[in-house]
Amino acid sequence: MSGPLEFRVERDKLERMVSVDGDQAVFGRGSDCDVRLEDPKASRAHCRFERLGDDLFLVDLDSRNGTWVDGVRVDRRPMGPRDVVRIGSTTIRVAGGLAERLSGIESTQTQAEPRERGMLQTLLGVARTLGEEDRPEQVAALLVDAAVSLCRAERGFVFLLENGATSLALGRNFAREPIPAPEQKVSRTLLERAFEAERPLRLEDAASDGEFAGVASISDLGLRSLLAVPLRHRGHVLGMLLVDHRLASGAFREDDVQLLDGLASLAAIHLSAAEERRRAKVLQRKTSSLQRQLGKRVEPDPTRLDTRGGSGFSGIIGASPSMQRLYSDMERILDSEVPVLLEGESGTGKELVARALHFHGPRADKAFVVENCGALPDTLLESELFGHVKGAFTGATRDRKGRFEEADGGTLFLDEVGEMSEAMQSRLLRVLQEGEIRRVGDDRVRQVDVRVIAATNADLREAVAEGSFREDLYYRLRVLALRMPPLREREGDVRMLAEHYLALEASEASRPERSLSEPAVARLEAHRWPGNVRELRNAMRRLVLLGEGPVEADELALQEAPEVAAVGDPGPDAPLPDRIHAIEVAAVRVNRTTSAARRDCSASPASR
Repeated sequence: MSGPLEFRVERDKLERMVSVDGDQAVFGRGSDCDVRLEDPKASRAHCRFERLGDDLFLVDLDSRNGTWVDGVRVDRRPMGPRDVVRIGSTTIRVAGGLAERLSGIESTQTQAEPRERGMLQTLLGVARTLGEEDRPEQVAALLVDAAVSLCRAERGFVFLLENGATSLALGRNFAREPIPAPEQKVSRTLLERAFEAERPLRLEDAASDGEFAGVASISDLGLRSLLAVPLRHRGHVLGMLLVDHRLASGAFREDDVQLLDGLASLAAIHLSAAEERRRAKVLQRKTSSLQRQLGKRVEPDPTRLDTRGGSGFSGIIGASPSMQRLYSDMERILDSEVPVLLEGESGTGKELVARALHFHGPRADKAFVVENCGALPDTLLESELFGHVKGAFTGATRDRKGRFEEADGGTLFLDEVGEMSEAMQSRLLRVLQEGEIRRVGDDRVRQVDVRVIAATNADLREAVAEGSFREDLYYRLRVLALRMPPLREREGDVRMLAEHYLALEASEASRPERSLSEPAVARLEAHRWPGNVRELRNAMRRLVLLGEGPVEADELALQEAPEVAAVGDPGPDAPLPDRIHAIEVAAVRVNRTTSAARRDCSASPASR
């Protein structure tokens, strides 16, 4: 079969014809696909059509919503001239000369083509597909289909080995239908003999062969013609490729042996390279895990804190039961790349946890980028996140990358994501769904690979119920969730944190280091800490700047925020620590009021 691949694509009663040169065509929403689909249920790379000799196959590419033919979700199947592929609300049919050839209506030139040309096209098609495919199940199915076609066999099987044991067994018949329990359809005695052989094993009639005559499994299975070739690379046997025919003796000739041997060699090279890549990834994960356990990983950030409190995460301090639970949850999701939502009160250390997830995970060698969604109005936030092109707005004097592009391959931390307006929530949802961004003022769509970690001190469930936060975005961000415990729930951590920050602030300010008296520790641990760790650090900073020697309890200006708010300014004669603390609390109150007003404005009909 030659010529371009032609298809009829229809959606919303609009039909278009597409033609793709070559033996493969990838359909999906990604800009790099051969055929671009605008269907929202299509994945970036959704499915692939591949031509092997005279056959056309449809292969699903692990799509989110599946590839369907005749109401059945498919992984890999041969295409017929009347088959209709459905992806969401989009239908795809084979068209043109390709459909005619699949119907058996061949031109005189096609009929006259020698078998050798068809076999060469099949081998070339396998080579091209192997370059795009690393999934073992799909590689095995490709080999079986090609082997059955090349040798005109009744059935084909692939057995892959790992540590001397069968890790994958797959069988398909001449109609490209899967064979259940393939390991039970081939004689174990015969298979062991094939693995031991130095060269391909060809049997014209297995039941009458002197070596296998009388073997019960061969007789019971009705095996006759058989050809088995080991998948061997650099002296290592990776598996076995086998075809058989139960209805005819002497079904395979010497040229079939050469064809299957060549196909097996091609596949073995690819499988060996794929295995090396897999082992490298496993080794990287094990190394990262060991580094985390030993606390030896060094983040390329000079502002990070030392590892304390047995967390195993550089920069995070605490040994309380609530923090131990947090560390355990973090360990479980380190190697995942799906979005994470950090929920907790302001000042609990959400950015530190986001940094730890990045720098102890598989993206550690890439960028970690931070953006505060509540600090900028919509127009500026859109430009910050997605970038802009020259002339997009007043002051845009040059092209500029956004945070998503800066974080490509790495992690983007979105703080205070609950402060986003409805319009920005919609834009963020689109990026999370499609992995695509468009700079402000630009028509070009850019692909980005970014892990998003979001943080909020608001109750997003309540915001969803009130209609101020999109429910679909909430579930996109909250694939994995971590709750940040407030300091008042971290029994025993206050003293550890206070001593650490006293030493750190003294070092940074070049001041004498101070210690905590027991009465001071008792007062610190009795405080509710409405501002959490941030409030504690500020309190230690004041103690370092305003005094020397051991810290006594009467030096601590610790008041709950509501009490300070009621009293207001303590007056010019009040102690300096009390005045500073009152100013800080007032600033926090103003910020919260402004944020609430912004949310109310965003939710009002007029603003929409």
